[in-house]
Amino acid sequence: MDRAGREFTTQLEADDYGARVASEVGMDAGDYSDCLVTVADETGKEIARHPVYRDLSS
Repeated sequence: MDRAGREFTTQLEADDYGARVASEVGMDAGDYSDCLVTVADETGKEIARHPVYRDLSS
């Protein structure tokens, strides 16, 4: 869990970043088949959820 977080101008930017993180985690050799990257706003409210899929092309 990233407790420090990052600030984004819009929720869409935060959502895009969460998708990118999920993609990068999927490139790792580990088994993350049951994992999600959850994006939350400054109040802790979930605004997006991205499943981690293993990148089988590498």
